[in-house]
Amino acid sequence: MKNTNFLLLLFFTLPDLKWKFAAGIPGQGPQDFYQLERRLFLPTEKGFKIFSQPDRKLKEVWIQDSTLWIDNEHAVEFDIDEIPANGVLPLNDTSIIYWGGMDSDAEYLSLDSHSTPKELTSYPDWDKTNNQEEPIFKYVKNSVLNNDHTRFISFYGYFKRFLILNTDGHIIKDVIIKAPPYEEAIKEDMQDRVVYYHIPPRTNGKYIYVMCKNSTRAENRIQELQVWNWDGEPIARYDMDRKLTLFSVSDKEKKIYAVDGDTEDVIYVYDLPIP
Repeated sequence: MKNTNFLLLLFFTLPDLKWKFAAGIPGQGPQDFYQLERRLFLPTEKGFKIFSQPDRKLKEVWIQDSTLWIDNEHAVEFDIDEIPANGVLPLNDTSIIYWGGMDSDAEYLSLDSHSTPKELTSYPDWDKTNNQEEPIFKYVKNSVLNNDHTRFISFYGYFKRFLILNTDGHIIKDVIIKAPPYEEAIKEDMQDRVVYYHIPPRTNGKYIYVMCKNSTRAENRIQELQVWNWDGEPIARYDMDRKLTLFSVSDKEKKIYAVDGDTEDVIYVYDLPIP
C-alpha cells in the first residue's frame, strides 16, 4: 500500500518561495521513489535526474500537472555489484564516477553503462594513528562536479582537507586548511572527532560554496561558509548564524537557500556573498 501521507519532495517558486505542491511517493512501484542518492538532483531541460540506488539506474523525472513522472523506459542502468551508497557523480547520460564500497580498495571508480568499473584512485594515507577503521568510513567525503564535468572537488569529513581531481582520477590540487580548530590526527572514537565538511558543497560554476562544521557531534559551534575557486584558492569565509544541514545555491537569484534538519517548515535565505 502506498504511503500518500508522506511525500518526499516539496516544490516552491523562486524567488518568493511560494508553496506549489508536494509529490514523490516512497515505495517500490514504477512511479515511486525508493532509496535515492539524496545528494544528487541533476537539472535537465525537461525536469531533473535522480539516481536510484537499489537498481543502479539514472532516471529522468519531470513535472506535469503537479505530478512527478519517472521515465523508466529510458533509465540508464550501471553494472555495479554493491549499492553505491556513498556518492555518485554523473558525467553525462551514460557515464558516472562513484565511491568505492566496503569490498573495494579504490576510493573512486568510473563506469560507463556499456562497460565494467574502472578504478581511478586508491584511498589516501593521511591518518598516521594506525586506526584499523575501514577507509570508506575514515575518509568519508562530500563532492561536487564543475559545470563542464572535467573535474570534481571532494571535501573530507574528518580531515580539514580537500582534493581537486580530474575525471581520470588525477589529483590537481591537495589543500589542507590549518586554521583552528584543526586536528592533524583523527580520534579513535567517532564521537570525539571534529567534523569539518559534513554536507554536500555547491557550485555556481565559478566558485565552490561549502559549509564547515568545525565541531564534534556533541558540540554545537556555529559553522562557517567557505568559498573557493576551482584552482583551490580561498575566496571568502563567513560565520553563519545557525546550524544548517543542507543548502542550495541559485546563481540566477543570487541566493543561498538552506534548511536545518532539526527545524521543520523553515527555509533560510541568504544573499549569495560572492556571485
